[in-house]
Amino acid sequence: MKERLYHEVLRRARADLGDALGWRNQLRALLENTEKEIAQLKRLIGGVYAYIDESEKQDDLLETGEGLKGAISTALRAANLDVTISEILSILRELQFPIDSHQNPLGSIYTTVTRLVADGDVVPGEPRDDKKTYRWKHTLAPLTLDSRRVLSAAMVLTTKTVKKR
Repeated sequence: MKERLYHEVLRRARADLGDALGWRNQLRALLENTEKEIAQLKRLIGGVYAYIDESEKQDDLLETGEGLKGAISTALRAANLDVTISEILSILRELQFPIDSHQNPLGSIYTTVTRLVADGDVVPGEPRDDKKTYRWKHTLAPLTLDSRRVLSAAMVLTTKTVKKR
């Protein structure tokens, strides 16, 4: 009797673990997709502000105190294809990041990208015109319709639980 109960509890624990791991992976995918969309919107907003010359009104395009590493991460997320160091520089300017205050902007970007590659966040892309290219590693496939339904239901439940407290 005890052995059968143990096996049943173990089976349920394994099923719960599988569900939890699947849920975590879905949330990670949602987070990555959301961060990519935010990065693309930041780039769009920066370009529009520069076009209409209202950049002085813009305070929160990049988070306050975001350093070069964070800005480059945003730039790579915002890019839809592999980009060169020069293209990253252009994106940082679109994002209104004060990269030109660096003594050697391209060198600073290259050093930071090299560190992001070493950390595993950035991967080398296909060379273009004999130049190295890079892309954000964590680009994930879009969520399926079923995943979106599950996430939506979970968000509703979470919101109701938070409101009750």
